[in-house]
Amino acid sequence: MSMTSFAVAEIGTDERDHENWLVTLTQASARLDVLQTVVTELRRLCEREDVIESRQVMEVIEKHGAIN
Repeated sequence: MSMTSFAVAEIGTDERDHENWLVTLTQASARLDVLQTVVTELRRLCEREDVIESRQVMEVIEKHGAIN
């Protein structure tokens, strides 16, 4: 393999790695946004009521699609 083809192959791999990391970080950011929304809503629910039922917690979680 010549130096030129090695450099091109290396650049291609780096670009794919970069793209994979970018996709992963974008997905993680979106997931964190959902979880932050769920936590905020659950906190407000706990502030309004003395006792909350697990059913209420699950409704909030499912409403935001936080469980796959």
